[in-house]
Amino acid sequence: MIRWSPSTELANLHGAMDRLFEDFFGSAPAEQNGGRARGLSTYVLPIDVLDLDSGYEIHAQVPGFRPEEVDVTFSEGLLRIVAQHSSQSENEVGGYLRREVAYGNFQRTIQLPGDVKDEDISARFENGILTVSVPKRPRPQPKKIAVSSNGQTQRLAEESS
Repeated sequence: MIRWSPSTELANLHGAMDRLFEDFFGSAPAEQNGGRARGLSTYVLPIDVLDLDSGYEIHAQVPGFRPEEVDVTFSEGLLRIVAQHSSQSENEVGGYLRREVAYGNFQRTIQLPGDVKDEDISARFENGILTVSVPKRPRPQPKKIAVSSNGQTQRLAEESS
């Protein structure tokens, strides 16, 4: 008998969603052509997305990368963040007893709502954290429409008092 675990269920759901997106959008660039690019794995980039009044703010931690190694693009409602090391030193000093820090490339594609001002999207990189600011278009305000009857415009309740 296997004990039920919510974290296992979430991991299974995450894997299923990754496969769904790979089937729809294609596999990650490092996984194409039957192998890994330069031996580095491509990982899903974890992000935080904030919904602010003026827009959306996306935070991605990319420690160990330089700003020129991070690429942010927006096309057809999809914001794509890719962090790739341009070169990797093969020289290792000393022998590792254990390596737990993931070293490789990161990528994430996010579907944004239709209310974004794509021409004003900006990104900044500071202390290993990428912050992408995505401003929203202002929502249309309701317009009061006068109601007419028999060719005359009815006055609002304040005029009848």
